[in-house]
Amino acid sequence: MLLSPLELFCAAAAVFCAGLVRGATGFGFSMICIVLLTLLLPPARIAPVIVLWEIAASAGHLPFVYKEADWKALRHLGLGVVLGTPPGAYCLASLPAAPMTIGINAVVLVLTAMLFFGFKLRQRPGRWGTCGVGALTGLINGASANGGPPVILFFLSGPSSAAVSRASLIAFFLFTDVLAALVYWGYGLMTVQVFLLAAVLLPCVALGIWLGARWFRHVDEARFRRVVLALLLLMALAGLAPAVLKLAG
Repeated sequence: MLLSPLELFCAAAAVFCAGLVRGATGFGFSMICIVLLTLLLPPARIAPVIVLWEIAASAGHLPFVYKEADWKALRHLGLGVVLGTPPGAYCLASLPAAPMTIGINAVVLVLTAMLFFGFKLRQRPGRWGTCGVGALTGLINGASANGGPPVILFFLSGPSSAAVSRASLIAFFLFTDVLAALVYWGYGLMTVQVFLLAAVLLPCVALGIWLGARWFRHVDEARFRRVVLALLLLMALAGLAPAVLKLAG
Protein backbone atom coordinates (compact mmCIF):
# COMPACT_ATOMS: atom_id res chain seq x y z
CA MET A 1 0.00 0.00 0.00
CA LEU A 2 2.97 2.29 -0.54
CA LEU A 3 2.05 5.64 -2.10
CA SER A 4 4.30 8.12 -3.86
CA PRO A 5 4.65 11.59 -2.28
CA LEU A 6 2.25 13.02 -4.89
CA GLU A 7 -0.29 10.25 -4.28
CA LEU A 8 0.00 10.76 -0.53
CA PHE A 9 -0.61 14.50 -0.96
CA CYS A 10 -3.67 13.82 -3.13
CA ALA A 11 -4.98 11.33 -0.55
CA ALA A 12 -4.47 13.87 2.24
CA ALA A 13 -6.35 16.55 0.28
CA ALA A 14 -9.18 14.10 -0.42
CA VAL A 15 -9.67 13.06 3.21
CA PHE A 16 -9.44 16.69 4.39
CA CYS A 17 -12.25 17.69 2.01
CA ALA A 18 -14.25 14.63 3.04
CA GLY A 19 -13.75 15.61 6.68
CA LEU A 20 -15.10 19.11 6.00
CA VAL A 21 -18.28 17.60 4.59
CA ARG A 22 -18.57 15.08 7.44
CA GLY A 23 -18.17 17.76 10.08
CA ALA A 24 -20.76 20.02 8.49
CA THR A 25 -23.43 17.46 7.55
CA GLY A 26 -22.78 14.26 9.54
CA PHE A 27 -22.44 12.23 6.34
CA GLY A 28 -20.57 12.05 3.05
CA PHE A 29 -17.11 11.14 4.33
CA SER A 30 -17.06 7.53 3.09
CA MET A 31 -18.72 8.41 -0.20
CA ILE A 32 -16.12 11.04 -1.01
CA CYS A 33 -13.19 8.92 0.17
CA ILE A 34 -14.17 5.72 -1.60
CA VAL A 35 -14.78 7.53 -4.91
CA LEU A 36 -11.52 9.52 -4.80
CA LEU A 37 -9.17 7.03 -3.15
CA THR A 38 -10.13 4.12 -5.42
CA LEU A 39 -8.38 6.16 -8.11
CA LEU A 40 -5.16 5.37 -6.18
CA LEU A 41 -5.77 1.95 -4.63
CA PRO A 42 -8.23 -0.96 -5.06
CA PRO A 43 -11.36 -1.02 -2.85
CA ALA A 44 -10.13 -3.95 -0.74
CA ARG A 45 -7.20 -1.81 0.45
CA ILE A 46 -9.13 1.44 0.86
CA ALA A 47 -12.32 0.29 2.60
CA PRO A 48 -10.65 -0.89 5.86
CA VAL A 49 -8.77 2.43 6.15
CA ILE A 50 -11.97 4.43 5.69
CA VAL A 51 -13.70 2.34 8.37
CA LEU A 52 -10.98 3.25 10.88
CA TRP A 53 -11.31 6.96 10.05
CA GLU A 54 -15.09 6.77 10.37
CA ILE A 55 -14.85 5.10 13.78
CA ALA A 56 -12.49 7.81 15.04
CA ALA A 57 -14.72 10.57 13.63
CA SER A 58 -17.99 9.21 15.03
CA ALA A 59 -16.52 8.39 18.44
CA GLY A 60 -15.34 11.98 18.79
CA HIS A 61 -18.60 13.47 17.48
CA LEU A 62 -21.29 11.34 19.14
CA PRO A 63 -21.07 12.71 22.72
CA PHE A 64 -22.13 16.14 21.43
CA VAL A 65 -25.24 14.91 19.58
CA TYR A 66 -26.23 11.77 21.54
CA LYS A 67 -29.52 13.13 22.90
CA GLU A 68 -30.81 14.20 19.48
CA ALA A 69 -30.52 10.79 17.76
CA ASP A 70 -33.60 8.73 16.79
CA TRP A 71 -32.70 5.60 18.77
CA LYS A 72 -35.92 3.72 17.94
CA ALA A 73 -35.20 3.77 14.20
CA LEU A 74 -31.52 3.07 14.86
CA ARG A 75 -32.32 -0.19 16.67
CA HIS A 76 -34.20 -1.57 13.65
CA LEU A 77 -31.57 -0.33 11.22
CA GLY A 78 -28.85 -1.93 13.35
CA LEU A 79 -30.50 -5.36 13.18
CA GLY A 80 -30.48 -5.20 9.39
CA VAL A 81 -26.85 -4.10 9.33
CA VAL A 82 -25.82 -7.14 11.38
CA LEU A 83 -27.43 -9.38 8.74
CA GLY A 84 -26.08 -7.53 5.70
CA THR A 85 -22.46 -6.76 6.60
CA PRO A 86 -20.84 -10.26 6.46
CA PRO A 87 -21.93 -11.06 2.86
CA GLY A 88 -20.83 -7.58 1.80
CA ALA A 89 -17.37 -8.11 3.29
CA TYR A 90 -17.17 -11.48 1.55
CA CYS A 91 -17.74 -9.73 -1.79
CA LEU A 92 -15.00 -7.21 -0.97
CA ALA A 93 -12.50 -9.96 -0.14
CA SER A 94 -13.41 -12.18 -3.11
CA LEU A 95 -14.40 -10.10 -6.16
CA PRO A 96 -11.99 -8.35 -8.58
CA ALA A 97 -11.31 -4.65 -8.03
CA ALA A 98 -12.77 -3.25 -11.27
CA PRO A 99 -16.30 -4.69 -10.90
CA MET A 100 -16.34 -3.69 -7.23
CA THR A 101 -15.35 -0.11 -8.12
CA ILE A 102 -18.08 0.07 -10.77
CA GLY A 103 -20.69 -1.27 -8.35
CA ILE A 104 -19.65 1.11 -5.56
CA ASN A 105 -19.76 4.19 -7.76
CA ALA A 106 -23.01 3.14 -9.42
CA VAL A 107 -24.72 2.87 -6.02
CA VAL A 108 -23.35 6.26 -4.96
CA LEU A 109 -24.52 7.76 -8.26
CA VAL A 110 -28.09 6.45 -8.12
CA LEU A 111 -28.80 7.14 -4.45
CA THR A 112 -27.09 10.51 -4.44
CA ALA A 113 -29.11 11.50 -7.52
CA MET A 114 -32.29 10.58 -5.63
CA LEU A 115 -31.24 12.85 -2.77
CA PHE A 116 -30.15 15.67 -5.09
CA PHE A 117 -33.43 15.73 -6.98
CA GLY A 118 -35.45 15.85 -3.78
CA PHE A 119 -36.77 12.30 -3.40
CA LYS A 120 -39.01 12.12 -0.33
CA LEU A 121 -40.60 9.22 1.52
CA ARG A 122 -44.32 9.77 2.02
CA GLN A 123 -43.95 7.98 5.32
CA ARG A 124 -41.26 6.08 7.17
CA PRO A 125 -41.22 2.31 6.46
CA GLY A 126 -42.33 0.06 9.32
CA ARG A 127 -40.13 -2.12 11.50
CA TRP A 128 -39.27 -4.68 8.80
CA GLY A 129 -38.91 -2.06 6.08
CA THR A 130 -36.47 -0.19 8.28
CA CYS A 131 -34.63 -3.44 8.94
CA GLY A 132 -34.42 -3.95 5.17
CA VAL A 133 -32.84 -0.52 4.74
CA GLY A 134 -30.32 -1.55 7.39
CA ALA A 135 -29.57 -4.83 5.59
CA LEU A 136 -28.92 -3.02 2.30
CA THR A 137 -26.73 -0.52 4.14
CA GLY A 138 -24.76 -3.33 5.81
CA LEU A 139 -24.30 -5.14 2.49
CA ILE A 140 -22.92 -2.01 0.80
CA ASN A 141 -20.87 -1.01 3.85
CA GLY A 142 -19.28 -4.44 4.09
CA ALA A 143 -18.42 -4.33 0.40
CA SER A 144 -17.04 -0.81 0.28
CA ALA A 145 -17.12 1.04 3.66
CA ASN A 146 -19.68 3.22 1.87
CA GLY A 147 -23.01 2.14 3.28
CA GLY A 148 -24.14 5.71 3.77
CA PRO A 149 -26.45 6.33 0.79
CA PRO A 150 -29.42 4.10 1.80
CA VAL A 151 -29.57 5.32 5.41
CA ILE A 152 -28.90 8.94 4.38
CA LEU A 153 -31.86 8.66 2.01
CA PHE A 154 -33.88 7.11 4.86
CA PHE A 155 -33.26 10.01 7.26
CA LEU A 156 -33.01 13.00 4.91
CA SER A 157 -36.11 12.11 2.89
CA GLY A 158 -38.25 11.49 5.98
CA PRO A 159 -39.91 13.72 8.57
CA SER A 160 -36.91 14.11 10.90
CA SER A 161 -35.40 17.55 11.51
CA ALA A 162 -31.91 18.32 10.23
CA ALA A 163 -30.45 18.07 13.75
CA VAL A 164 -32.08 14.69 14.44
CA SER A 165 -31.01 13.32 11.05
CA ARG A 166 -27.42 14.51 11.56
CA ALA A 167 -27.20 13.03 15.08
CA SER A 168 -28.80 9.74 14.01
CA LEU A 169 -26.40 9.35 11.09
CA ILE A 170 -23.37 9.94 13.32
CA ALA A 171 -24.57 7.29 15.80
CA PHE A 172 -25.47 4.86 13.03
CA PHE A 173 -22.12 5.13 11.28
CA LEU A 174 -20.25 4.43 14.50
CA PHE A 175 -22.15 1.16 14.91
CA THR A 176 -21.85 0.06 11.27
CA ASP A 177 -18.16 0.85 11.06
CA VAL A 178 -17.23 -0.98 14.27
CA LEU A 179 -19.13 -4.00 12.94
CA ALA A 180 -17.45 -3.70 9.52
CA ALA A 181 -14.01 -3.43 11.15
CA LEU A 182 -14.60 -6.68 13.06
CA VAL A 183 -15.75 -8.46 9.90
CA TYR A 184 -12.81 -7.09 7.90
CA TRP A 185 -10.49 -8.37 10.62
CA GLY A 186 -12.03 -11.81 10.22
CA TYR A 187 -11.35 -11.73 6.48
CA GLY A 188 -7.74 -10.64 7.01
CA LEU A 189 -8.23 -7.16 5.52
CA MET A 190 -7.05 -5.24 8.61
CA THR A 191 -3.31 -5.30 7.94
CA VAL A 192 -0.40 -3.33 9.40
CA GLN A 193 -0.33 -1.21 6.24
CA VAL A 194 -4.02 -0.32 6.75
CA PHE A 195 -3.39 0.93 10.30
CA LEU A 196 -0.28 2.81 9.18
CA LEU A 197 -2.03 4.68 6.36
CA ALA A 198 -5.00 5.43 8.63
CA ALA A 199 -2.68 6.87 11.29
CA VAL A 200 -0.64 8.97 8.83
CA LEU A 201 -3.71 10.70 7.38
CA LEU A 202 -5.83 10.85 10.55
CA PRO A 203 -4.73 14.46 11.37
CA CYS A 204 -6.08 15.58 7.97
CA VAL A 205 -9.39 13.87 8.74
CA ALA A 206 -9.59 15.43 12.20
CA LEU A 207 -8.76 18.94 10.96
CA GLY A 208 -11.38 18.71 8.22
CA ILE A 209 -14.09 17.52 10.61
CA TRP A 210 -13.28 20.23 13.16
CA LEU A 211 -13.46 23.00 10.55
CA GLY A 212 -16.61 21.48 9.03
CA ALA A 213 -18.37 21.37 12.40
CA ARG A 214 -17.56 25.04 12.98
CA TRP A 215 -18.73 25.87 9.47
CA PHE A 216 -22.07 24.10 10.09
CA ARG A 217 -23.05 26.86 12.53
CA HIS A 218 -22.84 29.58 9.89
CA VAL A 219 -23.97 28.14 6.52
CA ASP A 220 -27.32 27.76 4.80
CA GLU A 221 -27.73 24.02 5.33
CA ALA A 222 -30.12 23.42 2.41
CA ARG A 223 -27.84 25.14 -0.09
CA PHE A 224 -24.73 23.48 1.31
CA ARG A 225 -26.41 20.05 1.13
CA ARG A 226 -27.22 20.49 -2.56
CA VAL A 227 -23.65 21.58 -3.32
CA VAL A 228 -22.26 18.51 -1.52
CA LEU A 229 -24.65 16.17 -3.34
CA ALA A 230 -23.75 17.75 -6.69
CA LEU A 231 -20.07 17.14 -5.96
CA LEU A 232 -20.79 13.53 -5.02
CA LEU A 233 -22.62 13.02 -8.32
CA LEU A 234 -19.65 14.37 -10.26
CA MET A 235 -17.15 12.28 -8.29
CA ALA A 236 -19.20 9.11 -8.76
CA LEU A 237 -19.18 9.71 -12.51
CA ALA A 238 -15.44 10.36 -12.39
CA GLY A 239 -14.90 7.15 -10.43
CA LEU A 240 -17.01 5.08 -12.83
CA ALA A 241 -15.20 6.11 -15.99
CA PRO A 242 -11.70 4.62 -15.37
CA ALA A 243 -13.14 1.41 -13.87
CA VAL A 244 -15.44 0.88 -16.86
CA LEU A 245 -12.58 1.55 -19.27
CA LYS A 246 -10.32 -0.87 -17.40
CA LEU A 247 -12.97 -3.58 -17.42
CA ALA A 248 -13.73 -2.99 -21.12
CA GLY A 249 -10.04 -3.13 -22.00
